[in-house]
Amino acid sequence: MSHLFFVEPSRLARRLTKAAAIALPLAALTALGQAEDLPPRSGRFPALLKQLKAHVERVDQQADQLRAPEFPTGKDWFNSPPLTFDKQLAGKITVLDFWTYCCINCIHILPDLAELEVRYAGFPVAFVGVHSAKFDNEKVSENIRDAVLRYEIAHPVMNDDEMHMWQRIGVRSWPSMAVVGPKGNLILMVSGEGNKEVIDACITAALTFYPKDIFRHEPVPISLEKAKSPIDSPLRYPGKLAIDTVGGRLFISDSNHHRIVITTLDGKFIDVIGSGRIGLTDGGYDEARFFRLQGLAYHEGSLYIADAENHALRVVDTKARRVTTLAGNGTQGRDYNGGKSGREQSISTPWDVLVESGQVFIAMAGTHQIWSYDLKKKIAQNYSGNGSEQNLNRTDRLLAAWAQPSGLAVGNGELFVADSESSTVRAINLASGATRTIAGGENDQPRNLFAFGDKDGIGEKARMQHVLGVQWWEKEKKVIVADTYNHRLKLLDPKTGEVKRWVGSGKPGLRDGKGLGAQLSEPSGFALGPQARRLFVADTNNHSIRVVDLGSLHVSTLKLSGVPRASEPVAPRSLRLADLPGTPTIRTEPLRLARGKDGTLTLSLKLPTDYHLTKDAGSRWQVIASDNSPVAIDEVKAAGALKENTIFNIPVKLKKGGGQGLVRIEAIAYFCKEDGPCQVSGVLFEVPVELGQADTNPLELKHTFNSQVVQFGLLPGQAP
Repeated sequence: MSHLFFVEPSRLARRLTKAAAIALPLAALTALGQAEDLPPRSGRFPALLKQLKAHVERVDQQADQLRAPEFPTGKDWFNSPPLTFDKQLAGKITVLDFWTYCCINCIHILPDLAELEVRYAGFPVAFVGVHSAKFDNEKVSENIRDAVLRYEIAHPVMNDDEMHMWQRIGVRSWPSMAVVGPKGNLILMVSGEGNKEVIDACITAALTFYPKDIFRHEPVPISLEKAKSPIDSPLRYPGKLAIDTVGGRLFISDSNHHRIVITTLDGKFIDVIGSGRIGLTDGGYDEARFFRLQGLAYHEGSLYIADAENHALRVVDTKARRVTTLAGNGTQGRDYNGGKSGREQSISTPWDVLVESGQVFIAMAGTHQIWSYDLKKKIAQNYSGNGSEQNLNRTDRLLAAWAQPSGLAVGNGELFVADSESSTVRAINLASGATRTIAGGENDQPRNLFAFGDKDGIGEKARMQHVLGVQWWEKEKKVIVADTYNHRLKLLDPKTGEVKRWVGSGKPGLRDGKGLGAQLSEPSGFALGPQARRLFVADTNNHSIRVVDLGSLHVSTLKLSGVPRASEPVAPRSLRLADLPGTPTIRTEPLRLARGKDGTLTLSLKLPTDYHLTKDAGSRWQVIASDNSPVAIDEVKAAGALKENTIFNIPVKLKKGGGQGLVRIEAIAYFCKEDGPCQVSGVLFEVPVELGQADTNPLELKHTFNSQVVQFGLLPGQAP
């Protein structure tokens, strides 16, 4: 669902007024973005900002006619109680993200939203996800909640299963974003990826245009889903599997723990690859870092990895116990051709990998293509697909089009592809390069990505729903299909195109049993055991590995033993909690450290007299030391929620090599008087670190937050 086309005025705008269009032409906005940059810290384009200021002023003249429709009542909300524009969102700039959790393009903009949430923390700016389902399975609230947890979304999300907001505002594609002003008036709507700067500039334009007394400073009430019901499993949303049949090892992509768990085929723990921290770091098992990895392929002692949200292809030398990056640099690529190697070759959201004939095939979900990595030439390049999102077949594999390919298997001279957004199983003939759709979809309508369901049949008469995995079963000459959103495994005959329900009742759940009597929840990946007697299944939303006895079709749950609990995954932190105007920067005296001895920072923060912290508002603190800093800080212990009258002791020590560096300690607090308006204030300490004789006493950092209201007419980072 790339949908990177023009943005047009919404139906609401056209209906209510002919004088003001809600959305500016996207082409014009992006062209303005080529103007000279503001300082890097602000990340804005002056000409774009100027254009958005004029636009906000123009549409504000029609604010009454451009009122945003209210959220429908009776719907499920995640991360917050139900919100309304008349109450919790009144006096705020609200960014609405229209998304559906199957959509790779929707997933791509989640980091943009997270970055903007950090930038505007402390401002009267709110972010709300409006989940507008494509597939029937995505209308189910529990499945949306799993998606919120899987992608670690921290803003409120509503299940708009009837697409009320979508229709009233006039959204036409996933993803789309709309900006609502502090009067509840629609200001802007954009569609597709790559609109972070447009939304950023629109928020700033609105902050500078509207008078500060119109804004409300009370934070939106937040109650994160991850704090509500802990998951009782050592795995978290496992995505894919690989197997070493000779060595008797099962490799599990423990996706949301950002690691690979290795067990015996009976579930006994052997080893773990990756520290569990988020990042793109090569090295030994204990230091390597991944980010929501997916596909795995084991071949001759090497384990190849689709490191999905690092946008990277990785490899593990299982003998040397080392991880290396083969392609990708940690950022989403826009290259549709390839031809480079290593970190010079950017790629986009690889979802599965398979090794065959000296190359690693990659299901490149992010660009709707199949890529290959030549193991001798060490080059990554496009193998099939023109980059458009379709169920389009051609005799020339480069002219074909795919729709978020997410699973790979090989057999009978064909590369089988789980083409998730077209809900089909397709194939590439490895000799001729010709592509074909084996089952599902509509060949005559390659752009129709809504031909889905749950129906046995032959070819186009069969219906599946967002398939994510395929496995070749040589003994039966069949393809096993993870019909993910139908919570089933199906059996496909690639010769006749016949699809049959095989394992799973079709209702999500965790129940062992035989064949259609068992229950799974969004199964995604496979590994075929020795002599094809057992099939291992990554049962993603059940956080478990299921085992299908291929003789009896009895399904059991693999009993994992000895698998260590993962540490809390910590993403590389933003340099600032918030670019809050008026935040004082306090440069302290140096902290003197000696090798082998810890120093200590003592952080003491107070509120103004008669004020108290606003409950569930997100008051917090963090300590930052850059990767090249000589200072070592425990990432888990160096951040947290702010509490009243609490003193934090922060241990600091030198890494090997020592030297000089700088530690930054920042805090942001939301606080109120009884029955009074809430306010926000921040502080930033900069602490130089010097090598020498260690201080015997802690370095004390003390601050009382300012009770003056922030001047929201300023750009983030500007002094008042």
